[in-house]
Amino acid sequence: MKKAMEDFDYLAPESNAAWLEGRGDGRFEQYEQFYRHERARLAEGFDLRAINEGYRDWASHQPSRLLSMLSAPWFGRVAVVILCLYMGSRLIPVVAKLQPVTTGGLLVAAFVGLRVFHWRRRKRRT
Repeated sequence: MKKAMEDFDYLAPESNAAWLEGRGDGRFEQYEQFYRHERARLAEGFDLRAINEGYRDWASHQPSRLLSMLSAPWFGRVAVVILCLYMGSRLIPVVAKLQPVTTGGLLVAAFVGLRVFHWRRRKRRT
């Protein structure tokens, strides 16, 4: 009996087969977007070989995903929130041991201030 050899290359997200099916790390979606844009721009003089060479040059000049993520505005906000939470978790217990009543009053004032801030923000939206 002769066994048929199966190609399991499509299961690997980094494989060419996965890339052509549009799965994996997003390179296919990026190429497809570039291809559609160039096809619309060069409707009459469309040359696939020139488009593919242009994509290679275009993709080599794009910033990496990591740099794009690190420079995104939401990343800075998340980093500030995490830093504030960490510093608050380290600072509040120390200050509360020294001045418990003052710390409690400041925490209550901070929570009330946050509620007023969110209430005003919600009120401006409507």
